Amino acid sequence: MNRFTARLGTWMEEVVKYSRYVANGGLLFTLYFTLIYGAFVYNNFLERIDGTFPGTWIAAGVLLLMPLGHRPRTFIQEADQVFLLPELGDIRSYMVGVRLFNLVFASLRGLLVLLVLLPLLVRTESYTSIEVLSVVVTMVMLSAAGRLAKVEGVREWTILPFALVSGACLLMDWTAWAWVPAFMPFIFLHVKRNERIPLLHWLVLEEKSRAQFERVISWFVDLPTLKEEVRERRVLTRLLENRVLRRVDASRYVYGLRILRSNDSLDLILRLTVVALIVMWMSGGWYVGLVTPLFVGLTALQLVPLFKRLEAISIVSWLPITRDERIVGYSWWAMRLLVIQAVVLMIASIAFGATWDAAVGLVLSVMVTRYYLNRLK
Repeated sequence: MNRFTARLGTWMEEVVKYSRYVANGGLLFTLYFTLIYGAFVYNNFLERIDGTFPGTWIAAGVLLLMPLGHRPRTFIQEADQVFLLPELGDIRSYMVGVRLFNLVFASLRGLLVLLVLLPLLVRTESYTSIEVLSVVVTMVMLSAAGRLAKVEGVREWTILPFALVSGACLLMDWTAWAWVPAFMPFIFLHVKRNERIPLLHWLVLEEKSRAQFERVISWFVDLPTLKEEVRERRVLTRLLENRVLRRVDASRYVYGLRILRSNDSLDLILRLTVVALIVMWMSGGWYVGLVTPLFVGLTALQLVPLFKRLEAISIVSWLPITRDERIVGYSWWAMRLLVIQAVVLMIASIAFGATWDAAVGLVLSVMVTRYYLNRLK
């Protein structure tokens, strides 16, 4: 266990260090405002629904999602492929530590989801205290089972049938027994557990988890070495080349391709736009127009560190152009994408009941966009 506790201590020191940077960053205010506004919108939404709202169906759907999307930490390093080989049969305590660590994090994830889901269920369903406890235990166990499945090298979809049965228990008013099928995956995982550390598999898990951690930290702190995921997107690339790229300079051409193919740009804008539409649907009232600058600001907040990563890894840094020209090229694309997002959200806000606040939201969006893009300099 000594090796595990040493690496856990190193990880905690790193988390504390970056937490200080995040706490001192001005960008954190945007996230604070987002959480406060989101809580206000959600509370207003709960006040407008009654027992006819399908809260149980939503809970059943959330149960299906709980085993998915985990990024477990293993604290394995590349050098371990050599230096840990002689000890693989003698460091089961390290494996126990990794499992317990991920079990705790999976439980915290389940509890965070319950903070949002439980008020909805209490509002729409007549659950007893035993049934509420069963929902809590079921959610936590399915989250833990999904994370441990990743650790043991078991595919996540093997946990989904158990989650499906637990969801069916909710729909059939057997809520008090929903925890029983959620417990069954642990028996399966115990049988499939690794007796020796699967170094390659755990190394891949550690790299993916660290990349996710660094992506979040990069919103607040410059991490130019962060790895980037890209897609080819042939149709969009050809369309952009024919209509736009042939008419722009070198920096705008290269940044246009990178933004189009990066999961941290175009995909980010689409995801946040969808979330904004859901928030507009839940909110209603005059303040729906404030959703536009809020989510445009969140998008711009994450596009700023993307430029610094592209500067470090993109071919545009090899071109005979100055940094100011690179900033102009990236800002040219970012401004247009953010304005398009703002216009789409403004039109949607009008459809959801906004009036004069839709125009105010659009003006604030442009101001927020300019503020964040000025941080590139």
